[in-house]
Amino acid sequence: MAAAPDPSMRQREEWEAKVRFFSEYLQNNREEWEKKIDSELANGGFRLPLDLAELRKAEPGLDNKILQDPVKYLVAYEEALLNFFGETNQKALKSLKQPLKLDLKGSFGRNHVTPRGITASNVGQLMCVEGIVTKCSVSAPKLLQSMHVHKDRDDGYVESRDHRDATSLVANPRSGGGFPTQDSEGNELQMDVSLSVYKDSQTFTIQEAPDNSPPGQIPRNVQVICDGDLADKARPGDRVQVIGVYRSFPPPMAEFTTGVFPAKLVATSISRIKDLIEPDFVSQDVTNIRKISQREDTFKLLARSFAPAICGHGKVKEGLLLQMIGGTEKNLSNGTHLRGDINVLMVGDPSCGKSQMLRFVMNTAPLAISTTGRGSSGVGLTAAMIRDTGTREFNLEAGAMVLADRGVICIDEFDKMGQNDRVSIHEAMEQQCVTIAKAGMHVTLNARCSVVAAANPIYGNFDPSLDLAKNIGLPDSLLSRFDLVYVVRDTTTEEIDRRIATQVLRQCSMRGGTDGRMRGVEEIHSSILERRSAADKENTQQAAKVFEDTMPVAEGEDAEQVVTVDFLQKYIRFAKRYKPILSPEAQAAVADKYVDMRMRFQSGFADLSAGQEGNPDRKPRLAVTTRTLEALIRLATAHAKLKLRKDHVLEEDVLEAYRLMLAAREEEVPVPPPGADAPIEGDEDGGDDGDEDPRGPRGRKRQREEATEAEGEAASSTAIVAGRFDTLRLLVARCFSKKKSNSIGRSELLEMVNAELAPGEPQFVQEEYDAGLLRLEEENKIMLEEASNEVFHVS
Repeated sequence: MAAAPDPSMRQREEWEAKVRFFSEYLQNNREEWEKKIDSELANGGFRLPLDLAELRKAEPGLDNKILQDPVKYLVAYEEALLNFFGETNQKALKSLKQPLKLDLKGSFGRNHVTPRGITASNVGQLMCVEGIVTKCSVSAPKLLQSMHVHKDRDDGYVESRDHRDATSLVANPRSGGGFPTQDSEGNELQMDVSLSVYKDSQTFTIQEAPDNSPPGQIPRNVQVICDGDLADKARPGDRVQVIGVYRSFPPPMAEFTTGVFPAKLVATSISRIKDLIEPDFVSQDVTNIRKISQREDTFKLLARSFAPAICGHGKVKEGLLLQMIGGTEKNLSNGTHLRGDINVLMVGDPSCGKSQMLRFVMNTAPLAISTTGRGSSGVGLTAAMIRDTGTREFNLEAGAMVLADRGVICIDEFDKMGQNDRVSIHEAMEQQCVTIAKAGMHVTLNARCSVVAAANPIYGNFDPSLDLAKNIGLPDSLLSRFDLVYVVRDTTTEEIDRRIATQVLRQCSMRGGTDGRMRGVEEIHSSILERRSAADKENTQQAAKVFEDTMPVAEGEDAEQVVTVDFLQKYIRFAKRYKPILSPEAQAAVADKYVDMRMRFQSGFADLSAGQEGNPDRKPRLAVTTRTLEALIRLATAHAKLKLRKDHVLEEDVLEAYRLMLAAREEEVPVPPPGADAPIEGDEDGGDDGDEDPRGPRGRKRQREEATEAEGEAASSTAIVAGRFDTLRLLVARCFSKKKSNSIGRSELLEMVNAELAPGEPQFVQEEYDAGLLRLEEENKIMLEEASNEVFHVS
């Protein structure tokens, strides 16, 4: 009777057969694998990609065997890879810091799942899991091989002991009986910590993406263990794809057991989904991007292409476009941090498309976290101290703004958030960090993210009887941290309503073409796994399509050009790489515009007559602070980056940012008259002196000692521009307030007005001053007394 074969001998033969097979595979593709190894080591990596399709070509059905039982194949193949590397480059093998690993890629079939798809039948299989990283532990050294020396004498004796557990991907994990206490001769041993070998180890949790979880069910999660070079590769908030072996980790043997063992995913590869679904630039993309940037209407074109399914709101789209590009972050030598991220707040009537624009930003940005005001707390947005149920120790868990570091956080229903919760995000919005001093821990976390929020007015709809500040109902300390505060009104005009209705109907009729492919907003709102599978189907490198073929338009209107979502994403990624600085002309323009905004929005004596019949539009405005100056610089820098300017921010960028800020605050943008220095129309006397320069100062063009009342009224409409008249009206009211008198002499008032001007502001000349006083008298603000040459204030 033949003896039964030894199981250990059979396992050894199977092991050697697998090593021999992969060695032959490497030898058959020797040149390719030599280049692959050299390239990976030159980049500081140790994991070599291996496509399952290549193994299927070498042996049909081998890929399925590896997916079902990867432990039998991976370790044997890695030993064959190490032997192959030793044969080709013995010198590099000796300097290798850690062994080479295989990174399996390709089609995983039914093993490509989310955390919800992992079941008990998958234990021991190679899985590809996608989800969001929600919690990470600190990377810690893990003992791989311990070295033991004699305790009492230093004679050079060293004894090693390998330590393996279930994360080592071996069939029978064992540690060799723990630490040895004596050598073979009975001498006591002690562990030498410095000689022992360690590896980095970390655990993190990936959770099912909210857009992939079934309605009404809590998202599932799975714990991942990563060692070596994979440690610290994933951070909270990242959407990752983890390839690894799903293994069970039973506790030490006891007299009885429940039979329920924790199962974890031992990672062999970690990749961010953003890197997988974002197509790389090709030469044609760069050519198209530069061609678009040279157009005169680049800003308008890209803003029109931002959320094209939403009708109107052009100013809001321009602001959100500049927010996604962002300014330039500055870290000064004295430790001061000036943020480059742009914060945007939209306050408006219901059903104006605010939430849809937020969703477009969330799905277009590479990293975006979405939350709501009612469903968020202060600690949920910043950070929380969580006591671990096992160790009873406090751990720090990142909130939404920390998870959105280097990304965007979208907060809907911002007005529904509690007062205390809103205060907690003040530090994160300006200093871009979260400081926690609780439970014996003092920690500072980065929260370098852009905030885009949507809110309703204090009474649900805008109340025309209240001013803008009271309608918004948010404190100035919070509003000043938003670079752009947009007022989105639901205007009821037949033309706008018909245009919106037509666009919505056309958009609905376009959905779902004959090829079943999603387009536009529908495509960008698809789940991350749908976009991931679409990226897998298009493995070929090709340029993104620039313009959309068909877009819904109202009847009787021409279709405007709109770029595709893919091209818009590539354009934003390309523009964010530039870091221009302010040119001297731009610096002077920024200072002038900031002073103008301070004078324009100053809440003072002139605003007390806000609701009077003579000036119903003059109402208290939003505060203008030093943060507004920084916001103006950020917006100008973002516009320069959008125009692909490498070196400097130009004056036209500052003017565009200034126009955008005034439009957001529902202010009229002052347009300088075309020929502010040209001769004034209707000035018949100025033409007699043919030798004088026609572009000379106003004082040389109007020299009249006597004028009729009609001529004075004509001069009042042409001798002072709108911006200078607003400044004069404000300063006249301020002078009366300081004088505490209802009458001031005409010449004395001119001296007081010029004294109140900001540094660098041109003073009022007599003719400009007289024209302004006549307009103020027409508006019933003052009364002029010709006999006494006095100016009376009309209260």
